[in-house]
Amino acid sequence: MVTMAEIKSFLGTMGLTLRKLLRGENAIADYEDIQSRRMICYSCEFLTGKTKKTFSCLSCNCNISLKIMFTTAECPEGKWKTMDY
Repeated sequence: MVTMAEIKSFLGTMGLTLRKLLRGENAIADYEDIQSRRMICYSCEFLTGKTKKTFSCLSCNCNISLKIMFTTAECPEGKWKTMDY
């Protein structure tokens, strides 16, 4: 079950992403950065799920395949940060 804190975290990331897009800024990470984040997440102790579509983070409950794409997202465990292109 999804908690209110998880929903607020997701909506916060989406709000920041939308604001960047409306200002004409890049809100989607570069391919290399996405791959780097993916490798970090795939080797993390908080990884759960059986396929790329179902991989999620036990720390924040986010879908990893979606979260790693946004420049406004960051790892709740501090393993990767937001990006400012």
